[in-house]
Amino acid sequence: MREYHGFKQNGNWYKGNIHSHTTVSDGMLTPEQSAKLYKDNGYQFMCFSEHDIFTDFREQFNTENFIILPAVESSVILYRAKGTGERYKVHHLHGILGTTEMQEAAPAGLFSHMQYIPPMKFFGEWTGAKASQEIADLLAAHGCVTTYNHPIWSRVTEDEFIHTEGISALEIFNFNTVQESNTGYDVTYWDRMLRMGRRINAFASDDNHNEGLFEDSCGGWICVQAPELSHDAIVQNFIDGNYYSSSGPQIYDWGVRDGKVWIDTSAVNHINFVAGNIINDGTTVLGKRFEDNLTHGEYTLKGHETYVRVEAVDKYGRTAWTNPIYLEWD
Repeated sequence: MREYHGFKQNGNWYKGNIHSHTTVSDGMLTPEQSAKLYKDNGYQFMCFSEHDIFTDFREQFNTENFIILPAVESSVILYRAKGTGERYKVHHLHGILGTTEMQEAAPAGLFSHMQYIPPMKFFGEWTGAKASQEIADLLAAHGCVTTYNHPIWSRVTEDEFIHTEGISALEIFNFNTVQESNTGYDVTYWDRMLRMGRRINAFASDDNHNEGLFEDSCGGWICVQAPELSHDAIVQNFIDGNYYSSSGPQIYDWGVRDGKVWIDTSAVNHINFVAGNIINDGTTVLGKRFEDNLTHGEYTLKGHETYVRVEAVDKYGRTAWTNPIYLEWD
């Protein structure tokens, strides 16, 4: 069996929050305040994911050690009925400005700073899967990398979004909605997509609004490995899956060697090896109860697994997630 490397070993680690809101939409911090908050907490990049408004604050906030990734969170909304603000379901697809190559090839041109992208609105019933694809296509046509955000909070069913083409990553940990209503955590849909053969990464984020009701900043992030802190380097390595997501632990390295999946982490309580596609594939390596005493774990492959991903969980339940490795067998 060939050897697989979970990371490219191509540079430094850069920490970022790719889902956040400011006073430009429904957040409580100004862009200036939000950028300062994340810089002060050791972040090197972030997105302002304003609802249906594309923003590009690079000129205002980019420095040698901190950059903004221009973005928009585009919406499809299913209301109970006309004349009511009650939302039954939503699609929130996030468009992050792509690499220079993607921008130059964008058939519809690029969004401009503060451009409004009207949400799609439905009343009573909707064509959810079709609408999700239309928004994904719109974002791609404007040179964006697309993610799908918080499906559990959005109350969508799997058939309404898992077949959407052009989604680079699924948001599996959303700190705001975990704190708000325990609806921000989802790996079930992710594994459903992987088991059906989709190749899709995942990410953790804050989705911070900073309303003061609860803490929703600096609780979910990604660490991207890249040769430099630049827009193209961060975005390309995000697209390539050369990063891990976390709400606490660190992942130092991982891969597949000599028929075993292995991982090196900061101290954690247990390590989950999640694999497809037969019942009982995968395993959990358990440490001592209520202690963080593991820094390494291994899983011996059975010889038929289609993918493998790893979760490192500390004694408080905080988790770090790898992206999948897709396995090929001789």
